[in-house]
Amino acid sequence: MSIFAVNFLKQMLNKQIPDYYTTRDNISLHLIFLFVYSLAFVNIFTPFQGAWYNIQHYSRAQLFTDTLIIVAGGTLLLTLSRTLMHYAHKSKPLNYLQYFSWLILEVLLVAFLYAVIVHYAVGDTREFSEIFTRAVAFVPTILVIPTIITHLYISSRHKDEKIEELESQQNQPAAATPQTPQNAEDFSSEFSTDDLVLDSHLTASEETQSTESQDVESKAAESSTEPASPSSKIINFFDEKDELQLSLRLDHIYFLESAENYVNIYYMNKANTERFTLRSSLKKQQEKLEKYGFLRCHRSYLVNFDNILLLRKDKDGPYLDFGVTNMPQIPVSKTYLDAVTAYFISNSDD
Repeated sequence: MSIFAVNFLKQMLNKQIPDYYTTRDNISLHLIFLFVYSLAFVNIFTPFQGAWYNIQHYSRAQLFTDTLIIVAGGTLLLTLSRTLMHYAHKSKPLNYLQYFSWLILEVLLVAFLYAVIVHYAVGDTREFSEIFTRAVAFVPTILVIPTIITHLYISSRHKDEKIEELESQQNQPAAATPQTPQNAEDFSSEFSTDDLVLDSHLTASEETQSTESQDVESKAAESSTEPASPSSKIINFFDEKDELQLSLRLDHIYFLESAENYVNIYYMNKANTERFTLRSSLKKQQEKLEKYGFLRCHRSYLVNFDNILLLRKDKDGPYLDFGVTNMPQIPVSKTYLDAVTAYFISNSDD
C-alpha cells in the first residue's frame, strides 16, 4: 500500500463521524430494521445449518421461537450499546476509528450472548468456545447487510434534507422578519467583524447600499495613515447561484475541503472549530482565494497558509499543522509538495 493510501486511510479514520449516525431516530430505525431482517433471514433461509445449532429435528414453530429469543436478546443488547454510543458521541464526538471499533465490540458481545443462550438455554451439547467461535464468524454476515442498507438510507435522507434546507433558505425573502437588517448601516451595527453572517440573501437595493458602504469604507481606509490589517479583511462566500451564504474574517478561515458538489469551510468562531457547508466547487473558491494566501496542497484541500503553524514530514508523508485543538492536520500530496515547500522557503526570514 502506498504512503498516500496509508495517509488517506489514516485521515479518514481520524475524521469525525456525522452526527446523524447517532441520533435517536436513526438508531431506532436501524434497530427495528435489523430485528425484522435478522428474524426473517434466519427463519426463511435457515442459513448455516448445523453451524448455529442442530435444527434438523426442529419444527418451524420451534425454530421461530428460539430465533425470536436470540434475535430479541441481540437487539436488546444493541439497543443498550447504541444508547451509550449516543451519549458518548454527544459528550465527545467519535471518529471513524472509534466507531468501527465500537461495531466490532458489538459483534463480539452479540456472539457471546448467542453462545450463552444456545449453550445453556437451548441445550446445544457442543463446547461453549466452539459455539462462540462460530458465532463470531457468522454474526457479521447477518448484521452487515441491514447495517449497510440503513446507513445508505439515512445518509441519503440527510443529504436530501440538507439540500431542501439550503433551497428553502435561498427562496426565503430577505425581509421575512422584522429583525432582518434593512440597510447596510443596520447590518454592520448588528454584527461585529468577529461575528458570522450566515445565510444572508441580499436584495438588489441592499446590494447597492452594501456596495456604497464598502466604497465609503475603502476611501476612508485609503485616507487613513494606518491602513487596515489584511487579516481583518472580510471574505464573502457565494454559492453556485452567486448568492451570499457566509462572511468571515480572513484570519478566522483555516481551510476548505471538497465534498462532491459542496465545499466544507472550516473556521474559528469564539475559540470553537466550526464547519459550514457551501454548495460550490473547490476550484471556484480557489480562483477567488489564491490572492489572499490560500494554496492548494491536495486535490481535496485549499488552505489559508497564514494560519499554518508548521509543515511536518513523517513516515506517512508531509502534513500541514495549524496548532489548533480539534483542527485536523492536512495532508500534502506529491502533486502540490513542491509549491508548498517553495511557499515556506520564500516566506522564511533567511
